[in-house]
Amino acid sequence: MSEWTKARTVVDDMVNRHFESAEYRRIFGVRLTPARQAVLDLHYPHYIKSRRDCWAVAAGKAPLDVKRAIWEHEKDELIFDERLGAAHLTDEDMAGAADEASLLPGARAAFWAWFHLCSTRSWIEALMVNHTTERKNNNEIVKGGGFTHRMAMKKAREIVGSVEKLDANTQLHMTADIGHSDMFDPVLEKYVRDADTGALIIRAARDCLALDRAYRGALGSAMMEVPEDRAA
Repeated sequence: MSEWTKARTVVDDMVNRHFESAEYRRIFGVRLTPARQAVLDLHYPHYIKSRRDCWAVAAGKAPLDVKRAIWEHEKDELIFDERLGAAHLTDEDMAGAADEASLLPGARAAFWAWFHLCSTRSWIEALMVNHTTERKNNNEIVKGGGFTHRMAMKKAREIVGSVEKLDANTQLHMTADIGHSDMFDPVLEKYVRDADTGALIIRAARDCLALDRAYRGALGSAMMEVPEDRAA
């Protein structure tokens, strides 16, 4: 069994248990309304930008073949995804987003902490910090569906009425991160060569998931403070 296979088994168990955390129970337990969805929508462009910032830092430190893999990954996000007919994050998205100062303090702290992890750890740890955010979205890894899939289904049930009424970006991301996470398996198989590197990979995943819990916990708490009958 390769060192990456050993580490991946641990990471995937962590990712599945992540959905049992208090923060995830909170955000999935609060009933969605348009006003509560607005809390998520306010933060979403900034979360996606945070991911782009962190992937860029990882690419800057990585070997050339890993830079290529990251670039292939980021083209969908920043340049053009044929499935969507646009980039996943555009200048217009950010121009229409709220000022960062209006975001929840817990969310801003998580964004800064993710960037700190990626900029201060080794390139392979930075890669894993980013990769972990997508493993938790991979429906083939997470029993019961990844985060984006579960949240999209929740929105379909509680607000819009059906999956078909969800926006195209949401529908795409319900499955997009299967491919986005799978594409880094060969990279990690190549570079996780010993138990010490495997331990670094596991630590990076654990730290990433801790920040994700903090971020989702902040959102869930803010959503709970919005009265259920309040209009958007």
